[in-house]
Amino acid sequence: MHVTVFITLRSFYPKLVFLFLSCLISSVAEETNSTSLSELELAKRDAKDFKNLATLIKPSVVVIESVDRNGYEGGRGTGFVVREDGVIATNFHVIGEHRDFSVRLTDGRTFRPHSILAIDRDRDLALIKIEAKELPVLQLGNSQDLIPGQAVLSIGNPLGYEHSVSRGVIAAIRELEFGDGRPMVQVAIPIEPGSSGSPALDLNGNVIAILSIKSGGAMGFGVPVNELKRLLGELAPIPIKNWLTIGALDELEWKAMMNGSWKQRAGIISAVGLGNGFGGRMLCLNQTKFPKLPYEIEVEVKLENESGAAGLVFHSDGKDRHYGFYPTNGSLRLTRFEGPNVFSWTILQTIPSEAYRLNEWNRLRVRLEENGRMICSVNDEVVIDLVDRGLESGQIGLCKFREPTARFRFFRVSKRFPKSKVTPAFTNQVRKLVRPLLHRDSLEPSEIDELVNMGNPTPQALRDHAMDLEKKAKEIKRLAGEVRERLVIQELAKSLRIEERGSVDLLRSALLIARLDNENFDLDSYLEKADLLASKIEKSFTKSSTQEEKLLILVKQLFGEMGFHGSTLDYHHRSNSYMNEVIDDREGLPITLSILLIELANRLDLPVSGLGLPGHFMAIYKEDPPGEKSGKRKSRELLIDSFGGKIVSREEASRITGVTLDEEDFEPVSNRDIITRMLRNLIQSAEREEDSVARLRYVDAIIAIDPNDRYTRAMRAMIHYGEGRFTDALIDIDFLIEKNPDAPELDPLKVLRGRLIEQGASAP
Repeated sequence: MHVTVFITLRSFYPKLVFLFLSCLISSVAEETNSTSLSELELAKRDAKDFKNLATLIKPSVVVIESVDRNGYEGGRGTGFVVREDGVIATNFHVIGEHRDFSVRLTDGRTFRPHSILAIDRDRDLALIKIEAKELPVLQLGNSQDLIPGQAVLSIGNPLGYEHSVSRGVIAAIRELEFGDGRPMVQVAIPIEPGSSGSPALDLNGNVIAILSIKSGGAMGFGVPVNELKRLLGELAPIPIKNWLTIGALDELEWKAMMNGSWKQRAGIISAVGLGNGFGGRMLCLNQTKFPKLPYEIEVEVKLENESGAAGLVFHSDGKDRHYGFYPTNGSLRLTRFEGPNVFSWTILQTIPSEAYRLNEWNRLRVRLEENGRMICSVNDEVVIDLVDRGLESGQIGLCKFREPTARFRFFRVSKRFPKSKVTPAFTNQVRKLVRPLLHRDSLEPSEIDELVNMGNPTPQALRDHAMDLEKKAKEIKRLAGEVRERLVIQELAKSLRIEERGSVDLLRSALLIARLDNENFDLDSYLEKADLLASKIEKSFTKSSTQEEKLLILVKQLFGEMGFHGSTLDYHHRSNSYMNEVIDDREGLPITLSILLIELANRLDLPVSGLGLPGHFMAIYKEDPPGEKSGKRKSRELLIDSFGGKIVSREEASRITGVTLDEEDFEPVSNRDIITRMLRNLIQSAEREEDSVARLRYVDAIIAIDPNDRYTRAMRAMIHYGEGRFTDALIDIDFLIEKNPDAPELDPLKVLRGRLIEQGASAP
C-alpha cells in the first residue's frame, strides 16, 4: 500500500518561506531593473542564499556511528530527521545488518536506537527510531518532478568531517547496470565514505534523494525520495534488542539475570560490568535440559584480573537463591546465596590451590549428588568436598561478581565427565619427544657458587640464556599449534572420506574448518545448537504440513524471525567462514548460511542440498513426485538464496550470479565440494590479509581431503618455494610430475625443480 506522508518543518519552514519570498521579490525587482545588480553581486547573493539554507537544514542532519563485527568502532555515516518524534532516515548499509550503532544530534546529544522501523535492502534504505522529541524535520519533496540541471544541496559527514556542505546539480535520472531496474538520481556532488545517508535537497529545502553510491570524482547516485516516502507507509518495527544479533546471547540456550551485560561470540561468553545483585552479582542461566542428580557441570573461566570473581552457579531458583563456585583473589570459593543482600550470603569454604593458574584459563567442575554433596575441582584437582542441604535443586549456569570482565568457554553438563587424557605419564612422554629443545632447569648449590665466582658478567650471560630458553618455549608453542592443526586436518579428511557411505556430517566438517584457526570453542555444543534450532522450527509444523510448506516455514523462521542474514558490510571477514561464529553472530556468507540451512533441513527430513553456482552458493530443495509410476513428471524444485534469505527462481539466480546458468549448474554438489569451496574462500581471505601461515594451513587441508588436487598442490609447491622450504617444494613437484609426467602445464614446475636441485634440495 502506498501512503503519502505530509511532514512539516516547524521552526524551519516559516524561515524558508520568508527566505524564498525575499528571493522572489528580488527576482521581480531584477526584471524591472536588470542593470541594477552586477553578475558578481548576483553570485554573492546566490552564495548567501545557499549559506542560509544550509544553516537552517543543519539541525536536522545527524551523525550515525556503527561498530564492526568485533564490537569495535566501525564506520560513520549520515542520517536526517523525517519525523519530530525521533524518526531518522538513512541508508541501510550505514546502520549495518544487525549491528550496534548510535545517533548523535547537532546539539551533542547521543542516542542508542529504540527500534528499527523499516528497512529496504534492495533500495538501501532504513528508518530508525530514537527516544527524542520536537526534533527539526526535513520536508520530503517529489522525485518525479526532478529536472536534470537543477541545483541541489547536500549536508553530510564525508571522511568524518561532520556537517560538510556540498552543492551541485542533478546530472540525470537513470537506471544503474548493477541495480534492480528502478531509477536512481545521478548527482554532480562529491560523495565520500561518511556521506552515505545524506539528504540531497532542492532550493526549496525539500529532500529529493538520499545519497548512497560514489561513482568517481564529483559524481554519485542517490535513492529517489519517493522510495523513502513509500517506506514510511510500510513500517514494521523491530525492537533494537531483537535487531542486535551479533554478540547477543542465544536465547534458546542462555538467559541473563540481574541486568548483567553478557556477550557471546566465537564460542566464548563474556560478562562485562556490574550486575544489580549483591556484590555486582550477575547470572546467566542455561536453558537446556540437564540430567537428574547426580550429574556434573564444567566450564573454563578466565578473569581480567584476580580481583574479580566468576564461575559456576547451580541449584538456582532463577532469582537470588543459588550456590556459586568460583575463583576469587587467587583462591577457590564455594558460597550459598539465599537472598539479595550480605545477610543472606554464606561462604561455605575458601581454599587456595596450586592447581589454579593465575591470569590463565582454568577449568572448574562441580559434581552434585543427591545427598547434598558437592565436589568442586579446578584443573582436575578436588579443592572442596562437602555436604550442604540448604538448596537441593534448581537451574545451572554462570555467575560473575565485581567489576573486572570474565570470559567463559566449554560449558558442559554430563552424568559424569571422563578423566583427563593429559596424565603425568602422557605429559612426560610429550616432554621426552621435545627434549632436544630443552636445557636443564635446575642447578646444584655448588654450581650456583661457581656462577657467583665468575663475577659481574654472569647476570648478563644468564639473561642471554633466558632469552634463548624463551625462544625455545616459543618454538614449543608453535609446535603445539602445528600438531593441533594436523590433528584437525586429519579428522576433517577422515570425515569426508566416508561421504560415500552417507554418514558424513556437513556441519561438523564445517566446524572443523573453524577449529583450524580457533580451538577455543566446544564443537559438539554447536551441533547441539543446530538440534535446538531445528526443534524450535519443528514446533511450527502442523500434522497437515506438506514438505514444501515445512521448507517455507524453515526459510521464514531462519532468515526472518531468527535473523540469520548475509554479511553485506564485512563480506570478506574470516568470521563469515567460521560456522561457530556464523551461528553466534547470525551473519555469514552464501555458503555458510546454506550449510546451516541444509543441516537444519536434514534434521527436519527435508531434501535440501548445496548448489555451487558460479560466484555464488545456494541451496536447492528437490521433492520427487510420489509413486513409482510418475513417468516423466519432474521433481518439485525450489531454490533458496540463503544470503538474501528468500526463495528465488532460476531466472533470479542468473541475475544474482550475473551469468546465464545451464541445466548442469542446478545439479547438487557433494559435501566434499562444499568443504573445499569453504577452504578456497579462506585462502583468498588469507591472501588478501597477506597471512601466508594461514594460507598454507588451508592449502594443507584441501590436499589432505583430495591428495590428487593438482592445482592446490602446485600452489603449495610455490608457497614452500617462496618461504624457502625447498625440500617441501620439491616433494610436491615430484608428486605432480609422477602423476602426470607429460602434462604441459607442469613445464614451469620442472624448470623450478632444476633450480631446487641446484640449491641442494633433495626429496627424502
